[in-house]
Amino acid sequence: MYETLIRPALFKMDPERAHDLVHKLAPLLALSPFRFEFQSPHLSTKLSGTVLKNPVGLAAGFDKNGRLVEVADRLGFGFVEVGSVCARSTGGNPKPRLFRLPADEAVINRLGLNGDGAQVVASRLASARFALPTGLNIAKTNLPEVQGDKAIEDVLTTFDYVKALPLAYVAFNASCPNTHEGIINERQQLNDIMSEVQERNNAGLPVFIKMSPDSSDELVEDIVAIASTHGLAGFICGNTSVSRDGLKTSASRISEIGNGGLSGKPLKAKAFKLVQRVAKIKTTEQQIIACGGISSGRDAFEFLEAGATAVQLYTALVYHGPAVVSQINRELSAFLSARKNVPPDMAVSS
Repeated sequence: MYETLIRPALFKMDPERAHDLVHKLAPLLALSPFRFEFQSPHLSTKLSGTVLKNPVGLAAGFDKNGRLVEVADRLGFGFVEVGSVCARSTGGNPKPRLFRLPADEAVINRLGLNGDGAQVVASRLASARFALPTGLNIAKTNLPEVQGDKAIEDVLTTFDYVKALPLAYVAFNASCPNTHEGIINERQQLNDIMSEVQERNNAGLPVFIKMSPDSSDELVEDIVAIASTHGLAGFICGNTSVSRDGLKTSASRISEIGNGGLSGKPLKAKAFKLVQRVAKIKTTEQQIIACGGISSGRDAFEFLEAGATAVQLYTALVYHGPAVVSQINRELSAFLSARKNVPPDMAVSS
């Protein structure tokens, strides 16, 4: 129904307008008895001490301001990630700033970390009922003057606002192609931030670093070393990419769109390689959340086999609708049961 009726209607709209409409309608899920959910004991896993009913999460970017944490379970996810959240509220980059690439099942965005700001989001989450284990992604405010020491203090300000919330984890966005020089542009700056974060982390929140699929091997090694030095919980391997290699969309259309971060199916290979690289050099205790190009149970299974504990998606929702999550979990359960060489469980679908 989604791909034949709803998606064609949404795709006639401006992408950002369609996104906003979905956000406005999403709370209605709480009124519906129907849930897009597939349950199976094979899917249960543990992420930094938190039990997940399944390892498929909603990536940062969909719920930037923490408005949907009370209904996210209706879509069948095992966990969600709010954000990115910045210390200050900004409108982001000029419009248009969101573009679909249907031939590639991809999206290019240069939203620029628009959002309500840390104080507002923290207040909203403090009074919310988390339907699922919830992480929160922190990024630097997208303003040209927020650099150097100001960037460090900016990120720490956000952490101070959210550190007392009942979060499953916090993630620091170590790269974003749609902001002024990204969030963290120097290794020493990242080291300083992580040192101070752990000093302020009285509640012992698990801390992850979100890494770019465009990162060099040297940068990956440095980030993993910094994370290990400060006892971080792990890594989110994957973000949007500035690469346009191998796209089916015409070069003229890509040129017309301009800069921005690419997400969706074309990212799978780069994200997979990043997971493999990190898995080889991280500590045994550290965990990986894979993010990029995941739209099927086979995709999810391959990332788990490569070393990830959990996976995230967002763009797959755009192209396949809310039922894609339960479909991924159904397929993933079959792969996991086959790997364990046991009969498929009597899973519950609802």
